[in-house]
Amino acid sequence: MMFKRAVIGLLIISSFLFVNPHKTDAQQNNINCSNRFVTAVNPVRSRQLWIDKTLKPIQDQYNLVVNNNFPTTWLIQNDVLYDDELLNKIKSFNRTQEFGLLLEVSDQLAKNARVLYPPFVPWYNPKAVFLSGYTQSERRLLIDKMFKDFFQIFGYYPKSVGAWWIDSYSLDYLKEKYGVTAALIVADQRNTDSYGVWGQWWSVPYFPSKANILTPASSLTNKQPITILQWAQRDPVLAYEADYHSSYSLQANDYTLLGKDINYFKNLVNVYLDCQNRVGQITIGLETGMESIRSLPEYERQLQYLKSINFLNPVTMSQFAEQYSRIYPEYQKESTVSYLGYTWKLTTSGRDNDKLNEHIKYQQDLAFQDYFLPSQSSFLDRKLPISNTISNSGPLYLYIGTFVFWGVFLFIRRKVKLLFVSTLFVIASFGLILRSTMQFGWFVFYGPVIKDLPVLQLVITFFGYLLIFFIDRFLPKDLRKYLYLIPLTFGLDSVVHYLRFSFISNRYYLGILTDAFHFFGISFEKPFIFSLVNQDLPSYQAVALLHFDYNLVWQNFWFAIIAFPLVHLILALILGLFLRLLSARIRIFIITILIMLLTLYLFNMWLSDPRAAVISATIK
Repeated sequence: MMFKRAVIGLLIISSFLFVNPHKTDAQQNNINCSNRFVTAVNPVRSRQLWIDKTLKPIQDQYNLVVNNNFPTTWLIQNDVLYDDELLNKIKSFNRTQEFGLLLEVSDQLAKNARVLYPPFVPWYNPKAVFLSGYTQSERRLLIDKMFKDFFQIFGYYPKSVGAWWIDSYSLDYLKEKYGVTAALIVADQRNTDSYGVWGQWWSVPYFPSKANILTPASSLTNKQPITILQWAQRDPVLAYEADYHSSYSLQANDYTLLGKDINYFKNLVNVYLDCQNRVGQITIGLETGMESIRSLPEYERQLQYLKSINFLNPVTMSQFAEQYSRIYPEYQKESTVSYLGYTWKLTTSGRDNDKLNEHIKYQQDLAFQDYFLPSQSSFLDRKLPISNTISNSGPLYLYIGTFVFWGVFLFIRRKVKLLFVSTLFVIASFGLILRSTMQFGWFVFYGPVIKDLPVLQLVITFFGYLLIFFIDRFLPKDLRKYLYLIPLTFGLDSVVHYLRFSFISNRYYLGILTDAFHFFGISFEKPFIFSLVNQDLPSYQAVALLHFDYNLVWQNFWFAIIAFPLVHLILALILGLFLRLLSARIRIFIITILIMLLTLYLFNMWLSDPRAAVISATIK
């Protein structure tokens, strides 16, 4: 009898313990399960892309998060900052809300930043919408414009940013210049929406390496101190096994399309708030005015369920980044995700799931090519592992010894003027070759692609000095005083660089393009009937303007190292003969202009973007 009563009592206790079958492991073990976080993030794009273009979608979304006491990060796309009605609504939100930037590029943003936007492509095309579709200098202009506009409205720079893809060059710039602490990218997906992102820690936060946003940092040296959160954290099994089923995720708009309900969401919450890791974090949210229109009821059910977990901490993106940095002051070394007998083992050296036969080894300090070059593909293919396996030990910069040698040699011989002239000549002639280097596993070329880069840098530097030394030695005395014209002729390249000519709408145009759009010059229909032009051109016209393409110089190895400097030596000789015929005042005026143009030339050279990024096996 006593035994029977004991069994009945045990059954009663068990029924109370399991009355809610959807309680998370975290709920069942809350005594030893702290640091569980939920981050609500709502991306807000231009209303031109909304289904309902009134303010109702954002008001409804705001009411939900406020009524459920959820501090939320609203990632605002730049076009929103020019929508006064929508902006005033956002600015009226209470102080528990955080505002960040959605780093998506639009036609209007590109134009405002003076950057060419690719014509005739849909807004979501990877080469248009992501920063990785633009050169490094264009990315800086786009980021600076976004942050400048944000600051003018809110009075501070945002700490949180997001986009389905953020290249590591942009991420480094965001941290270095603006102090960003949290970044949101899409969770692993192979082919969804023309975006393939694969290989990061499976749907959990991490600090990335400076070289690659998908590779977790493995040391304080390569750590990028920005906390990476993931949008649409995936089902650890179904989202892996089905190539086109990234909809197996925490997103309300995703799993409801598959016929799933709130119970599926609860199961995934159970996975990512599991107490086996020091930190548990989930990201929820809806794209305002787009996915939010049909998924708001499910979003409300999500919020209400999460609100019932009394030890779960609702935080904004920057608040989570602060907490994550507190818990991991250096970097997180490992994490585990387990579901239905499948276990993801995540470390700084790789990620493994034996049951799924997934084994990705992380190659530290190895970047995707879009770190250096704009990606012009209509499919974003950012998948680990990277096949590039070359060593990351960069060139030794042997040519620096050549500068020192010639500097000492010419200084001892009291040839200070010659030292100055020859140094400028070497830099002006071969500066792009000297800038070429190796970084994050890639040979990065600003000039021609060269196989034995360190050796050639040494050779061209030495013989560049030697050439000017012999010219000075054998040049007639009456021309020797014009030796300084040799480096000055490179200033003429600045004029050639900006010079444009074209025939548009039955008119000829001749002038300079001062930036990506602005044309200043003259137009004419007949000879000697001119009109002044000082205006922005449409992007397709600006691209069509004829100009000298300096890529022609750098695509040919011999032209780059021989013909290019030789042309300027000939120009210097012609210019010297010409200046002898002019008065001293005119000579001074011309030389002053050339000095200014040379300064501009060297400045453009210093800020130039990489021309090529290749692995050693492809260099011929």
